[in-house]
Amino acid sequence: MIPMTSSTALPLAYRLTLLLLEPLSAVNGALMTFRDPADFAAKITHDPAVYTPANQFLYTQLGGAWLLFAFNEAVVLRLVDDLRVWRLLCCGMLVSDVVYHVSSVQAVGGWEVFSRVGGWNAFDWAVFASAVVPMVIRLFIVLGVGVRKGEGKGKGE
Repeated sequence: MIPMTSSTALPLAYRLTLLLLEPLSAVNGALMTFRDPADFAAKITHDPAVYTPANQFLYTQLGGAWLLFAFNEAVVLRLVDDLRVWRLLCCGMLVSDVVYHVSSVQAVGGWEVFSRVGGWNAFDWAVFASAVVPMVIRLFIVLGVGVRKGEGKGKGE
């Protein structure tokens, strides 16, 4: 049996999000942390005093992680048309997603503050949407939601 290809098994919306939209978003996030980490920290925490140059290495690490995400999605997933590989990478990325969302809650002062969505600004909503939508798509891929079932076809068949 030939492995199921991601290009035939996954809906176009899943593939567009993970191959194009999220990698662009990840590169944008990395550039924000590299160019102006103080502004990034102020936006994500709602506290302009949180950034210190002594913590710059953390922002560099975060930017590097986002570049790895962008590479895995824009390059690896694009070149490997095997649903099993997509599922494995999505599983690993889900681990990162969970940690990222916990850190987002910590950044604003905990669940009590985070849960007051009426106080969110445009940046908060953009961060939430740009992280949750791809995370849900990865979860759907891992769980098989919306994934076409059937035997894969080889190239040229």
